[in-house]
Amino acid sequence: MAFERPRGPGGYFTATETRRLVKAIRDAEQGNRGEVRVHVEGRCRDEALERAKAVFGHLKMNETRDGTGVLLYVAVRDRKVAVFAGEGIVERGRHGFWDDVVNAVAEGYRCGDPVAGLESALDKVGALLREAAPGDDDAGDELPNAVTTA
Repeated sequence: MAFERPRGPGGYFTATETRRLVKAIRDAEQGNRGEVRVHVEGRCRDEALERAKAVFGHLKMNETRDGTGVLLYVAVRDRKVAVFAGEGIVERGRHGFWDDVVNAVAEGYRCGDPVAGLESALDKVGALLREAAPGDDDAGDELPNAVTTA
């Protein structure tokens, strides 16, 4: 099953794949005041968006100065994907934007290349952040550029 491929640190990505994702997170944060994270876990017993909201809070993404945090959430075994965005960015995308981000992640898993799907999704998020919250991040990098797992 292409969607399920535990391996490497955290069980989901190799060290090389993790570096690619961290680079994509850094790239998404360039030229804007946003903070982006990717969180991957095996199971999601709740609705994916509710779980993403809880993880968003746990990772303190709700504490960014401008409310421009964006979390890409994936529950691999349950085949669930969600995006949770802070109050400063959630309404800024065009109609269907967040669905397009989720679909990019899902397409990567369907095609057997989850990292490419996440990179595509991160690219979309970065473009929105540059449009909706442009400029230098004078608050600094408020959160680590990381792929978190549970």
